[in-house]
Amino acid sequence: MQNYLLKQIVITDNQSSHNGKTVDIAVENGFITAIEPLIANEDNFKVLSYNECLATPCFIDTRCNSSDPGLEHRETFKSLAMAAIAGGYHKIALLPNSVPVRQTKADIEFVMRQNSDNPIEFLPLGAITHDLKADDMAEMYDMKMSGAIGYANGNYAIQNAGTQSRAMQYVKSFNGLIYSFCNDESLAGKGQMAEGPIAVSLGLKGIPPMAEYLMVQREIELADYHQTRIHISKVSTEKSVELIRQAKAAGTAITADVAVMNLVLTDETLMDFDTNLKVMPPLRQANDVKALWEGLADGTLDAICSDHHPQEIENKAVEFDYASYGAISIQIALSLAIEGRNRFHPGMDDATLFEKFNHNPALILGQAASAIRVGNQAHITVINPHKQTILSRYNNRSLSSNTYYLDKPLPYAVEATFNGPFQHFNQ
Repeated sequence: MQNYLLKQIVITDNQSSHNGKTVDIAVENGFITAIEPLIANEDNFKVLSYNECLATPCFIDTRCNSSDPGLEHRETFKSLAMAAIAGGYHKIALLPNSVPVRQTKADIEFVMRQNSDNPIEFLPLGAITHDLKADDMAEMYDMKMSGAIGYANGNYAIQNAGTQSRAMQYVKSFNGLIYSFCNDESLAGKGQMAEGPIAVSLGLKGIPPMAEYLMVQREIELADYHQTRIHISKVSTEKSVELIRQAKAAGTAITADVAVMNLVLTDETLMDFDTNLKVMPPLRQANDVKALWEGLADGTLDAICSDHHPQEIENKAVEFDYASYGAISIQIALSLAIEGRNRFHPGMDDATLFEKFNHNPALILGQAASAIRVGNQAHITVINPHKQTILSRYNNRSLSSNTYYLDKPLPYAVEATFNGPFQHFNQ
């Protein structure tokens, strides 16, 4: 196995005693064996000069859409793994929305077997209810025993409060984690974008913020009632952030993430009817985006998820009303977050932002933290803050290309990802 010496790199990791220091890092057999201001002995190492680059623990994605099996033309396990490691990730939580739905122990075991052949680790989420839409519980305990790290109904919100209540009560016995995507379909109706002046001007039906925050309030009440934990995924409205803030202050066991696309753009970007910007939850107003960033800054929102969602061109090259939701994002998620940070919350430092990609997702998912310390396995993402990222048709590792950001420059670039025995270097 190749040994590496990362020269003069700045550690950007609040959990490391070397945070903010420019050091040399020795990686031998996939482990960090030395961190020093200068390591003179370069024998038996491949020397990599990373002057003014940043070293931070690899990213963990709390939410990624699953296309394999059943929709391999959108994304395979292999293509997703390559897109993820190119984006600085070493673990990703996979939603159960494959075909067939991931809802049995055999389905979970199938995903776990993929981890032996790929440079990243897939963390399978099992379905909460049968086929994601019914009110019958899936085999949650059996899936837990086979390696499921939590339960979600993909991009379907559980509309029946009784069903969600039973699910939360059931998983409490084995400390299971329920993901909640909050969208009241009776209020959202056939909305195509966020409710507001832009929707009116474009003649598109709007999705009111109330469709989200009323369900957020429901989940908080259920978590309080059952004294169990809940993870609110893909928060997008100002009112939702405030409700979660209040719930945390009151002691509710709640965590929350936000999709990276909701941190960088507002609904004004939809004036050209670009279907690659049709995502769920929809792009909101500027006050919502600012509230999301404030929630990240004060700890109300714990993590940033990619919500990577490949779609075939036939689902996007149609009129806006008929286009499917979703955008690919995992390969450029960091750069998207930096773009949003620079625009909406420039006071947030890099180390704090990176925690939303690494340490906090690890805590949510019950994964071991990967601080940059001697003796730890090398899970290091190398970031160049002086270089732009441009996702093109040539370097896109996904099998799909449904993104607004194709050929558009973004700040910061992932130079390399060290994931134990695996290494990936971006060109």
